[in-house]
Amino acid sequence: MAESKISSFETVLLVVGLAAGLLGFNLINQAYIIKKEISWLMIIAIFNWLMLLVLFISLSLAVDFSKKQFQGVEKIIKILEEQKGKKKK
Repeated sequence: MAESKISSFETVLLVVGLAAGLLGFNLINQAYIIKKEISWLMIIAIFNWLMLLVLFISLSLAVDFSKKQFQGVEKIIKILEEQKGKKKK
């Protein structure tokens, strides 16, 4: 099985996802330290931050799944071309 290389899109997705995770956690933590209580705005911020992390994870999984599908289609095309070449001989 051929190894797949990491594309530039996946690298950017990783960097942006990690930055969003760390920056979001830091901002929410700083807001909690200052206010010392959990308000509705804090709950909304935490929910939106978690939704953003889920979005990055699902986008990463979708990219990986599409790469595997593409490799599968390439294998099928290669096999069909080989069979077509054998029939002509």
